[in-house]
Amino acid sequence: MVRHIVFFRFEDPAVNIPIVRDSLYALVDKIPEIVSMQIGADFMHSQRSSDMVLIVDFNSREDLEIYDKHPDHQQARVYIHAHRTESRTVDFEY
Repeated sequence: MVRHIVFFRFEDPAVNIPIVRDSLYALVDKIPEIVSMQIGADFMHSQRSSDMVLIVDFNSREDLEIYDKHPDHQQARVYIHAHRTESRTVDFEY
């Protein structure tokens, strides 16, 4: 299994998080390689916090690659890239 984790900070979290969350959850029905997806918004709002986390599981690295290049994922990225101020990723096998 492969886990893909992305931490985001946004210009306006109150506006951006619901839009991003909905667009990413919609990918579950469009990209069969997604095994599971979780999205969470931070409630601590500390200096170290990110605004949102995305956790996606795949069966293989190849499935992660398919997800990464999928046109619907690319479309979701357009909004994300326009409104994020920072993002960090971690991808690992377990």
